Amino acid sequence: MDKVFNHKLVEKNRYEKWVQSKVFETHNNTKRPFTIILPPPNVTGILHIGHALDTYIQDTIIRYKKIQGYDTLFLPAKDHAGIATQSKVEKLLQEQGISKHSLGREKFIEEVWKWKDKHSHLIDEQWKQLGLALDYSKERFTLDEKANKAVLKVFVSLYNKGLIYRGKKPIYWDPIQKTALSNIEVINESKNQKMYYIKYPFKDNEHEYLEIATTRIETLFSDVAVAINPNDSRYLQHLNKTLIHPLTKKLIPIISDEYIDISFGTGIMKVSAHAIDDINIIEKNGLEINECINEEGLLNELAREFKGLDRINAREKIAKKLDLEGYLIKSEDIVSNVGISERSGAIVEILVRSQWFLKMEEMSKMLLDNLESENAVEFIPSRFKDVIKSWMEKTYDWTISRQLWWGHRIPAYYKGNSTIVSLEHPGEGWIQDPDVLDTWFSSGLSPFVFLGWPEKTTDFKRYYPTQLLVTGYDIIFFWVARMYFMGLEFNQKIPFEQVLLHGLVRDSQGRKLSKSLGNGIDPIEVIDKYGSDVLRISLLFNLTAGQDIHYSEQKLESSKLFVNKFWNIARYIKSLEIDNQKDKKNDAYDSWILDKLKQFEENLTISMNKYDFSISYKYIQKFLINEFSNWYLEFLKFKPNSQLVHKIFKKVLILMHPFLPFTTDYLYEIMYDENILDLKDVEINYPLRKNLKTPKIIEIITELRKYRETKNISKSKILFYSTSYQQLTKNDKLIIEKLANFKYKENSDTLIQASTFIINILLDQETKDLEINRLEKLILENEKDIEFATNMLKNPKFIAKAKAEKVKEIKEKLTVFEAKHLSYTEEIKKLKNN
Repeated sequence: MDKVFNHKLVEKNRYEKWVQSKVFETHNNTKRPFTIILPPPNVTGILHIGHALDTYIQDTIIRYKKIQGYDTLFLPAKDHAGIATQSKVEKLLQEQGISKHSLGREKFIEEVWKWKDKHSHLIDEQWKQLGLALDYSKERFTLDEKANKAVLKVFVSLYNKGLIYRGKKPIYWDPIQKTALSNIEVINESKNQKMYYIKYPFKDNEHEYLEIATTRIETLFSDVAVAINPNDSRYLQHLNKTLIHPLTKKLIPIISDEYIDISFGTGIMKVSAHAIDDINIIEKNGLEINECINEEGLLNELAREFKGLDRINAREKIAKKLDLEGYLIKSEDIVSNVGISERSGAIVEILVRSQWFLKMEEMSKMLLDNLESENAVEFIPSRFKDVIKSWMEKTYDWTISRQLWWGHRIPAYYKGNSTIVSLEHPGEGWIQDPDVLDTWFSSGLSPFVFLGWPEKTTDFKRYYPTQLLVTGYDIIFFWVARMYFMGLEFNQKIPFEQVLLHGLVRDSQGRKLSKSLGNGIDPIEVIDKYGSDVLRISLLFNLTAGQDIHYSEQKLESSKLFVNKFWNIARYIKSLEIDNQKDKKNDAYDSWILDKLKQFEENLTISMNKYDFSISYKYIQKFLINEFSNWYLEFLKFKPNSQLVHKIFKKVLILMHPFLPFTTDYLYEIMYDENILDLKDVEINYPLRKNLKTPKIIEIITELRKYRETKNISKSKILFYSTSYQQLTKNDKLIIEKLANFKYKENSDTLIQASTFIINILLDQETKDLEINRLEKLILENEKDIEFATNMLKNPKFIAKAKAEKVKEIKEKLTVFEAKHLSYTEEIKKLKNN
């Protein structure tokens, strides 16, 4: 074995070996199943460090469950990622001077499939370097033929139940992607903006006006009313009066609605066509919806001379016109929230459009009822149960249609005013809806569709519901909730038994990792430098469920040191030739380490069943580094038992395999010429009784080392000790001598009180003189303390004024000081007499 761990040597051809052996594609129906479906990464590019964390968690759990004897299935999948993928391909074609419209729908989709195949292969390569225990024979894609049939069947079923409908409603619109969005795809971000205060003159007296504050000055052209709160006494006298619009000069009414926030701006709101709440007020009052912004985010003909301007860029010019005409009172800089498209980063627009919606009331109730039942999904950490509950209690109907070509095309057909929703084309003259379904719609079906639904396949019957979903807390609403209610709707069962939620990977300063900040991390580059196992444990051993994790080079270096330590342990054990003597009996040291091994395995099982990786690491450190390496392997140098140490290490390699899969597989192969994933049981006879002797020897060695260190005595100087512990054998004394450089010699010099016995250390004259000098200095300090406490207690003024507790405290201190004085004095007497 090389002296230093070399990850390139260890990882070479190892993944190919796993794949070729089909070890993760081989299943045993006699065993209890444990299934994880890999959250499908978007087929849009390179996996980032968050993907590495997410997949390492799942892979480590799968491998541990395999060791525990489960029939494990780690099902790989990839997501077609509608908006993201289509925009990538459109951009690529634009660089070649080709538009999707010139290609046409079918040819464009062919180009997307080509792009998908290329990037799908890149993800395969990254999975390989991460070392994931995937069953590639069951790999799925959210837009594969079987998935497409299942998704369309779900759509038709929900439509026939009245849960999916087409309606004309205000929706969030992405002007870059030119598609509708659902409310959870819109992120609120704080932006610097201007608040404009504008005059709206009264029709009957143009010298009087209402002052209205708005940030969205570009929407003035769609105003149809001005609204006040019916509880706002400042403006009630103006209710039902008429105003002259400052730009269009149209007459608009003053209406009332309780939605109006009295404390915002001037407490009066202009009612326009580009805000959901405004549109609700318009519809309640039977007013007209007049949009002045188009689907590209440009002002339309209603904006008159401003037609064609970008809605945001137009603000300054509109404000200038209002100012020139005497309608702009003032403007001020403010910070307020703006809706941003999660996909494109564009400021979203509110437009009224015909879209397909999923009614959420029934879905929400179904999920919430299950959440409070005995059969509920378990959320880890448990606080996320309340998070998903609070969100599901205030849902809106889900906009499920997207104005894209890449995705599951909606199975709705139109002829004149007639609509048919069907899995089959209705025939001549019927035109299919051009829109596709939201990516999260198909992703929400993955737990059962990926297992063969709607067919009652063998996999579906055996592996549904899955045991665990692992994902980031940031998509609990996007994905987890949708899978939850879809599973209940179509299978009357939860889709997974547990959800383990992890946080985001941040840099050492707590910032989100991103290219724009220059702190983005490519996991493949890290693996190339450190190795996959080092990256794996640097993330997992610092992980707490539900909390963000801080990535740093320091953690990588620390993990590298750990793997090197593990490597050196293996090197030493490999150098020990196995003694096949059958009647070799275990001594106290062997019994002790076997007991510690048993405890380690039990503790590791408990922590891994809780998915607590940081606690698992503490158990690994305690056993592997402290008990096994620092103690037992040192004992072994003076009491050989190579047969046992190899058995123990084989067991250790198996237990450590989920955390260091490449390294343990390599070591098992070169040390024992066996395949670790065959998981052959290592026969170990654990002791029936707890060993009490070895902990005493460890305590003696520890106390002797501590004494040498505190006295600053050279490690090369031989010292002498004796102890009241009577069970030390000749070999025990040899081990103590070799590990502490103390020889056994009866004496009654310096006394150390251990747990249940005493240790005496023989002092030479020079050491005695130094010790006497040290004790005499302590006595001088001690006498000052005694004098001070005695004088306090003799002082009548102190006794009269001090609280009883204070007097009691001084008396107790005096007792301690006097006891110390007696101890120091007796110790000096002993040293002088010996």
